[in-house]
Amino acid sequence: MYEMVVSKRIMNSKFNFYNLINYEVDYDELTPNTYFIQSIVSYDLSKGFSIGVGGNLQTYNEFKPLVAASYAYFSESIGFFIQPSYEIHKDGAFELYSLFEWTPTNDKKMQPYLKISAYTSWKDIHSFSYNYVRAGLNYKSFRFGPALNIQYFGDNFKNNLNWGGFVNILIQ
Repeated sequence: MYEMVVSKRIMNSKFNFYNLINYEVDYDELTPNTYFIQSIVSYDLSKGFSIGVGGNLQTYNEFKPLVAASYAYFSESIGFFIQPSYEIHKDGAFELYSLFEWTPTNDKKMQPYLKISAYTSWKDIHSFSYNYVRAGLNYKSFRFGPALNIQYFGDNFKNNLNWGGFVNILIQ
């Protein structure tokens, strides 16, 4: 699985650009590769709160515009982000994405690192959800360790479990 997140303030304004690209290659030749791309331009309302517009592009869906609200809190050691969104389309989905990230700040070269992200998408019934857990070590701008991915499909929440390792590079 490849995931890239870009979150950047547009110049020195109250506007931000957010982009999430998630691409998963399955080792089973019968299962197609999947992708999820979401881009949002948002406006800061007050400290941490924003509203925005953007779009989703997914493997099994066409491009759909969306509206979103979000709250973000990031410090040197803790990051928290939550974003409900709604696709503006007759078959649009309600989505909720959340992220929690922690690594202590002190003089040690190696620090523990924890990241938990969750996503869920609902139309009339549940369509897709995931929980991704990363628990490892942080060294400067590199984070690495064991990873667990759990995905849930359909109204019966059929699930798929994958585990392995992760490498995360923080670019500022």
